[in-house]
Amino acid sequence: MKRNRDFKNLTEDQIIERISSDDYEGGNIGLPENSTLEERTKYKICKEILTYQQKNKLLLEQVAKKLIISEEELYDICRGKINDFSLPRLMFYLEKLVPNCELLIVDREKREGKWL
Repeated sequence: MKRNRDFKNLTEDQIIERISSDDYEGGNIGLPENSTLEERTKYKICKEILTYQQKNKLLLEQVAKKLIISEEELYDICRGKINDFSLPRLMFYLEKLVPNCELLIVDREKREGKWL
């Protein structure tokens, strides 16, 4: 993998391109502003899986074992690499970790205080 470079002088699009690359060494993969509902939902589920792992102070190995997936797959999920996973698959994994979870539907414009 290539080393991460300084993001200081990059535009937002350049940063998103760089951190979305398979060569990026770490951190979370961002979503573009124009992301679809499916992409945002998958991303939030990935964040919930990461939150579960961190709140319970579990190793990736432990969570991967519980989900019956490889550590590499779990690492990609925790980074928010949503293109490699279907929405039903991510929902299945989240439900295995948090059986009583619910998805909440929120109008982004209203949440951000931009009433129509």
